Amino acid sequence: MKILVTGTAGFIGSHLAHRLLDRGDEVIGVDNVNDYYDVNLKEARLARLQNKPGFTEVRQDVADREAMEAVFREHKPERVVHLAAQAGVRYSLENPHAY
Repeated sequence: MKILVTGTAGFIGSHLAHRLLDRGDEVIGVDNVNDYYDVNLKEARLARLQNKPGFTEVRQDVADREAMEAVFREHKPERVVHLAAQAGVRYSLENPHAY
């Protein structure tokens, strides 16, 4: 199955991507790799995924609707697991589309 997973540079997203790949699924991993916390840690998680057959990395912000529509057109995922997140509850009230 082709599954799009957002937040693949994060702890939960990267572990989920590994499990899906290990069971034979294809994973399109979407993450913008922002600098909210250590980018080196995120890069290391993505590097481990790059070595697995069936993984495709897409560096994209899920808040960019046009770009995400292009990702869906190109990859045609059968399922989506949306784990991408941005911290900061107060800012989400001012700019909900960023979340």
